[in-house]
Amino acid sequence: MSLNHDWRRWSMKVALASTIAQACRLPVLDALARSRRPLILGYHRVVEDFAVAARIDMPNMLISASMFERHLEWLGRQFRFVSLDEIGQHAMSGAPFDDPVVAITFDDGYRDVYEQAFPTLKRKGIPAAVFVVTDLVGRDLWQTHDKLYHLLAEAFARWDNPRDELLGLLGDLHILPGHLFATRATTRSPLLTVATLLPSLSQGDVRRVMAHLETVVGPVAGDMPRSVTWQMLAEMRRAGFTIGSHTKTHASLPMETPEAAVDEIVGSKSALEEHLGERVVHFAYPGGQFTPPIVDTVAHAGYQFGYTACPHNDPRHPTVTMERLLLSEGSSIDATGSFSPPILSCQVHDLWPPARRCEWIHQA
Repeated sequence: MSLNHDWRRWSMKVALASTIAQACRLPVLDALARSRRPLILGYHRVVEDFAVAARIDMPNMLISASMFERHLEWLGRQFRFVSLDEIGQHAMSGAPFDDPVVAITFDDGYRDVYEQAFPTLKRKGIPAAVFVVTDLVGRDLWQTHDKLYHLLAEAFARWDNPRDELLGLLGDLHILPGHLFATRATTRSPLLTVATLLPSLSQGDVRRVMAHLETVVGPVAGDMPRSVTWQMLAEMRRAGFTIGSHTKTHASLPMETPEAAVDEIVGSKSALEEHLGERVVHFAYPGGQFTPPIVDTVAHAGYQFGYTACPHNDPRHPTVTMERLLLSEGSSIDATGSFSPPILSCQVHDLWPPARRCEWIHQA
């Protein structure tokens, strides 16, 4: 299955979202305002040209610099930009905000955030936060999800029956996908397959899958999305950005042993504190996956605030499981590919998707 086919299917979904968004006009939005609940937005990569980047890399990780600036302009008319520390202070005290507020965050620590988003945010005086995969900082290494996506995209292009070939590969590795591939939809494209595999495999198993794929398709070709350096992080911190942890390797924490999870969570905190020379209290769960034992580990490690990717928290640790909304280029465009304020309004006011459900792992 080609990347162009993936792109066509993704565009069709955007067109459907655009149609539904037309029904979500201002009277409805006014009636369903966020009730002064802070909005925390999460992005990943900010690229110069979305269409060019999306032909190669994961589209759901991308937003163009121009679209990102449109988001900021629209958000600035609806909300007051605040830092995660300000949101955290209100969360710990229980004091509500008097006005609608929004915080901007980025996951993974991609260098293009420093190159494309940081200058715009600094120029506009908007605070933001970056959650870093510490083992990748300043090193020419792939993010796990990017490398797996590239390998699967090449394999899908070569395989006559990608589903059967993939299941056979997993069987050879004694990785039993079980219910994960119960429907063909999960193997319809490399993007969907990555989204299915990563949350349910340990980092060790993901590496075994990638090593096996490399024997099939060869080493990953193309440019590797690079990570920030420690010097870049220090510059962003001096400019007022919050720097937080996103683990050492971007592991799906519920799939790791307790010892490995502690190493991912504590080790990344130690690395950041050593290089930044200050206490690190913010943590973002890779892939939004968290279970009660993982939340306990994050809290016991000394993080005061943690961020998820779903609309509910762990009532035992509400400040360590705060809701975030993840956005990309496709989160706010209509069927023509143009920026759509109604669609973005629906997103931030919890009106789209119309039947939003949590698909993340929360059971121990």
